[in-house]
Amino acid sequence: MSRITSNSEPLVEEPPQVTFRIPTNSTSSSRASSVISIASANFTLKQPRYHTLYKPSWREQLAVELDNSAIGSIWKLVDAFFNILLCVVYVANTSHMKGTLPTLNIWFEVVLSILLLLEYIPKFYIYEFYSWRSIFTSPTPILTVLTIYPVVATAIDPVFQQTRYIVFFYPFRFIRCYFSVCDCLVRSEKSVLKLGQVTSRFLIFLQSIIFLVLTGSSLLHGVENAYMKAQNLTFLDAVFFTTIMLGTVGYLSDIVPDNAFPRIFLLAIFTTGLIFIPYSISELIALIRSKSVYDKPFKKISQQPHVIIIAPTIELPSLRHFLKEFYSTAHGSATVNTKVVILNPVEPTDRVRTFLSDPVFAHRVQYVRGSSLEARSLEKADAKNASAYFILAKKYTQQSEIIDAENVLKTIALRKFNQGPKLYIQCILPENKVHFESLNPEQIICTDELKLAILAHSCLTPGFSTLIYGLTTSFTFESAHELRKRQNSDGFDTNAIEDYITGMSQSIYTTTLSEYFSGRTFLEVAVRLYDSLGIVLFAIGIPKQRSIGRYAGWSYDQNSEEEEDTKNYMVLINPGDYTVKGDEIGFVIASHSSIADDVSSYEGGNQRNERQAQVQPERQPLLSADVLKNNSGGGYFDIKKKGGPSTTPDAQLEYPHRPDSSTMRRHRAMSTPDQRNDHQAHHSSHHSSHPSHHPPHPSYTIDPASTTLANIVHEIEHPNSVVDTIIGHILICDYSPTIFPRNLDCFVSPLRKPYLEKIIPIVILSLVRPSQSQWKILSHFDQIYYVQGNPMTREGLELGRVKHAKQAVILADSTRILRNGEKTEDASAMLVYLNIKAMCKVDIDVFVEFVHMDNMKFMSEDASAIDKNMKAHHSPAFMAGTCFTLSMLDSIICQSFYQPHLVAIIQHLLFGARPLHLLSGATCPAPVYSHCFQISVPEAYIGFQYGVLFKYLVEEKKVIPLGLYRTKRVKTSDSNIKSIKYVYTCPKYNVCLRDSDKVFILSKRMPVCQ
Repeated sequence: MSRITSNSEPLVEEPPQVTFRIPTNSTSSSRASSVISIASANFTLKQPRYHTLYKPSWREQLAVELDNSAIGSIWKLVDAFFNILLCVVYVANTSHMKGTLPTLNIWFEVVLSILLLLEYIPKFYIYEFYSWRSIFTSPTPILTVLTIYPVVATAIDPVFQQTRYIVFFYPFRFIRCYFSVCDCLVRSEKSVLKLGQVTSRFLIFLQSIIFLVLTGSSLLHGVENAYMKAQNLTFLDAVFFTTIMLGTVGYLSDIVPDNAFPRIFLLAIFTTGLIFIPYSISELIALIRSKSVYDKPFKKISQQPHVIIIAPTIELPSLRHFLKEFYSTAHGSATVNTKVVILNPVEPTDRVRTFLSDPVFAHRVQYVRGSSLEARSLEKADAKNASAYFILAKKYTQQSEIIDAENVLKTIALRKFNQGPKLYIQCILPENKVHFESLNPEQIICTDELKLAILAHSCLTPGFSTLIYGLTTSFTFESAHELRKRQNSDGFDTNAIEDYITGMSQSIYTTTLSEYFSGRTFLEVAVRLYDSLGIVLFAIGIPKQRSIGRYAGWSYDQNSEEEEDTKNYMVLINPGDYTVKGDEIGFVIASHSSIADDVSSYEGGNQRNERQAQVQPERQPLLSADVLKNNSGGGYFDIKKKGGPSTTPDAQLEYPHRPDSSTMRRHRAMSTPDQRNDHQAHHSSHHSSHPSHHPPHPSYTIDPASTTLANIVHEIEHPNSVVDTIIGHILICDYSPTIFPRNLDCFVSPLRKPYLEKIIPIVILSLVRPSQSQWKILSHFDQIYYVQGNPMTREGLELGRVKHAKQAVILADSTRILRNGEKTEDASAMLVYLNIKAMCKVDIDVFVEFVHMDNMKFMSEDASAIDKNMKAHHSPAFMAGTCFTLSMLDSIICQSFYQPHLVAIIQHLLFGARPLHLLSGATCPAPVYSHCFQISVPEAYIGFQYGVLFKYLVEEKKVIPLGLYRTKRVKTSDSNIKSIKYVYTCPKYNVCLRDSDKVFILSKRMPVCQ
């Protein structure tokens, strides 16, 4: 256990808390002596340890490439084509059954067999060959040999055709053709045949009947000619006779078998049917209901790594997002063949089953039916040898407490079963994080916490959600290609599309810093890396064992922790003038991991030629009177023109969900509009239709001047309060008919940080009143107002004064249950969005939370620009950062598997660094860290290169620019003018700055005039 001691303050007894003690194999003596000291560490972070144990072969990597491209689909079509031609040649040769085959037919069949063999051998070696036993245990190579054998034998010795037993080999070419064609008809995104789900299943059913008839006809025709000496029986007659037998379960009066073989065959069919069919059908139905193809255990190949996904329900949007990010080739070749095991007690839905049948996932993802609480099910999933466990939360549910409780129980069961694999956990409610932390997980992601914080920061810095998504999600070449096809649509020209593609291609990478940077400040290193490599160094990780700055009195002792462990590093966002010692790790924004790796070996070369940069203009105040104004004319932050800069201490204690000033910590136990308890608040039905209980449009406010109970009661009983005159506020729209939005303090907290110069009023428009505990928490913050009304109606929006609002946030109903049919859960959100746009003459920013990511494209104002094949992150609304969905958070937990410090970075960006907690219960203030702001391009730098502004901001203002938020006015298809906005992360040095550009920056506080 880590130990923290202080030379200046006495130890304070730690308050009691509930913990889960996990047994370990280490002895007490080893723990006593296990103190890590890294005075000078210089190492390069590569892939996680569990990936270095298994290096995929070139065959496995090639199989991945084939499944992710159209080449693999074409290969299957070629195999089916050769096999079909062999079947056609056989049908043509049946007319020569009694005579000698023409030489042309023989050689044509030989050539086809050779081509089929040459095509199949490499395919078998890539996909199916694991050992020499695979040749004799896999059905496909056996069928291939049985198909080619009679062809080769006949070519070597034509007399062989006259042997009677050869007729038993001919049906196997139809059986092999059946499997080959079936592989081509399986629905896949990469398939050349664009088949729908219904079409694919119908064609598979149809070809099954066809090949059943052809196989039986081949056997019947061959036996009749070879053994029964049939004179006039053609292959067409055999097909007709077999079809009649199958269609009429017998034969017609004018179709009579004339020899023993068909009679015995029919008698066997009838006898078998009368005796076994009724019993077999009933038994089969019962077996199908009790058994499942998903009961098969997971079989691991050699040391191939695998991870396990555990979730209450497998939701297709989250699963699709997770798997596509997990198997992104941007993570390197060492992870593309990692197996994923989905462990769930119920069978997958039809949509999930169809999704997993895609060859991209069919060879790498296995669905196992079982419970994570049962040891037998965990053994089926090979949980002991798993590299990691991913415990996902159900995003939309009416029972969030129960879902978190179940996940806690599952986590305990996994820890008891095996302590080795790392835990990556999603929880819903922030208050439940403490229970998961006791189980020593690798990462914890709270969905409600991150969702509301991202929406809040989107209000402060428009485009923030897209910026975070782009940095935490891999951008594929297919996405770039699809975006380029949309050039000149939606008003996006080539330059805008290329800007967006360049920005979305950037990701966060972890690397060590070269010895060249030792002794230099963080800002000097940032300027040098951007100037030389075109990457942005925005944060560093400092070993906790080393004293930091003025906190040198605190020392950290770790017991046998490995150096790359995330818990051994303290992440600092833009620490400013911090001097690099050499044992830090750096966090950079780059387009590829190879560029990030160059940081560890940097020797000072490749510096940009100074003549390429324009002459830097005369230094002017960075912020003028109108720098921080949005398009509507309102300022995001009102900079004080008198007095010095903010006096907020550098290391002020900041908690993610609690007020930061003494004014906000005032306790108002009586300032609650509804005296219901929590249980009633979550489970009672909505009674707004009863006028005796609810006034028409009540509003409840939290006013700093209202400190007495009499004033609070006056506000509740008199609706015409300050809400009726409020302007420039943020309107939160909640259309849930059953519960008040939970955890809104996570949204309010980032908007009430002490480094903000101005407090923006917040109005909550909801159908349901908050509970007593909810209102008690919200009452800790200033200028929070509640209005009861329906945001789906214009009357309700009028109550929230939407026409005078600065921004609006539309929250999704967290209690909606996802259905497998139409994606209509976002209909209410779209109605609120359309009403707001129609009512507001001034174009305000509206941020919408969607349940389904695919519905984001409907926010486009130009209906003709909506493409049915448009991806969600290609839509104009997403590019502008005005929409969000919970499934986007699945990419964060997936990326944390490859970038262990990613969650800590996002937490610091959203909530600030947490104070350091000591074992005694005391706290140590957090070191200096920066926040994300958005500023306009200084007037003196308009028209200059972005690299010039980057160098000025870093050297003069000590801030780190992350990218641009660009606005472009374009003409739509109906000749209207509209503004197109998009995020451009980490622009190139020579990008020309415009007067409408905004800059994302990381700074200790908003830059002010000197």
